[in-house]
Amino acid sequence: MERDKAFVTPEHRAEEFSGCVQKRRTMPGTPWRRFGASLVLALALAIVGCGGDDDEINLTGRWQGPVQDSVAGAGSIVFMFSQSDKQVAGTWTISFPGDTTNTSGGTLSGTVSDPAITLVLSASQSQSCSFTVAAKSDDDNHFTGTYTGSNCPRSGTLDVNRQ
Repeated sequence: MERDKAFVTPEHRAEEFSGCVQKRRTMPGTPWRRFGASLVLALALAIVGCGGDDDEINLTGRWQGPVQDSVAGAGSIVFMFSQSDKQVAGTWTISFPGDTTNTSGGTLSGTVSDPAITLVLSASQSQSCSFTVAAKSDDDNHFTGTYTGSNCPRSGTLDVNRQ
């Protein structure tokens, strides 16, 4: 019986000369390549999902809480925030019972990058203290931090809640 020469391939000839049948695979490593590609895709999607702004803090609204000032002692602070993306703006007022000389207020600006909050509190009166605030949010309705005077030797802590 003679073989049809139209169907003889180089692989068939190699089998004839070696005397054994070679195992043939259509695409070497295909299952592992598919698994590896799927794994890479899943990891990439997980990383992209974690990097989104879905969990970003939104400070918009009224916030109030106690402060402990290095010069004036115990007092309270009120913030009115508006927010666009990671940028915040608004107003602030700090007051101390029985001490009108250290009561102050003005405008604010800053950035939010969960959980960090950075604010610049500019006093509306030039002789009043302006402050820089470094704070940390521990949930959507509370943050704590410290402040330092930018044009006066004052510092303190704050602990504020959304109202």
